[in-house]
Amino acid sequence: MDKPIKDKENTHVEEYERIFERYLDVCNQALKKNKDRFPYKEIWAARVKTLGSDNTLQCAVYDDRPKIIYTLRLSEDMEIKIIKKEPVEQGDVWPLKYSYMKQVVDNPHEYIEHPANLDWGWLTGVFG
Repeated sequence: MDKPIKDKENTHVEEYERIFERYLDVCNQALKKNKDRFPYKEIWAARVKTLGSDNTLQCAVYDDRPKIIYTLRLSEDMEIKIIKKEPVEQGDVWPLKYSYMKQVVDNPHEYIEHPANLDWGWLTGVFG
């Protein structure tokens, strides 16, 4: 990706970016391995349908407060792609906690083999 973003206190958020991008890699591997299994294909299709023509959504990476916001695009072939990243401004975004992502990134095979253990709330439209 491009150069790291700094938050308002001028603290680098490189670790949050690195973990988020690795987290998306685990999600994409889980989707690739399970895209023909129920319910992933059906959930994906329903979510893409509700997103509109550009298939994008936003998520916020946070610990005690949001650190960075990513705009993501869901592809027709069930892959999540980063479109842009930007400093945090409050809005309707998918909150994704750093400690959770770190757990997934540290144990990717567990989540790839058992994708139901991943937090797919953003995909189903249920935030929180």
